[in-house]
Amino acid sequence: PPPSDGRDPERHGDGGANLRTTIAALGQPDEQRWGGYAAAVARWELLLGRPAPEPTQTGRHGKPVLAPPFVEWLMGLPEHWVTDPTLGLPRTTALRVLGNGVVPAQAVTALRRLLCQHT
Repeated sequence: PPPSDGRDPERHGDGGANLRTTIAALGQPDEQRWGGYAAAVARWELLLGRPAPEPTQTGRHGKPVLAPPFVEWLMGLPEHWVTDPTLGLPRTTALRVLGNGVVPAQAVTALRRLLCQHT
């Protein structure tokens, strides 16, 4: 989110949240947006230190489809790790790359268990 435009210290020109209010809202369950997943999404936002992107985007036929930035966020990857616009990956390719990827937190846990099982 952009910083405030000076009209109000907590809002920018289009009425959306500015960076300060976005960060303050991290970790606060939004049941209207996420329903039964609100608490889990809020925890993950807090752990990652950034808000969840939109889970869907408009597809070629005008219907909602899974958004690669959301999958990237779910996996705990750095923002734009796969979805960087300069890479020019089509949506389906980005999802394929993400689907074949490793969730870093799971890999760390697995390696710790394997390496520390005899200590």
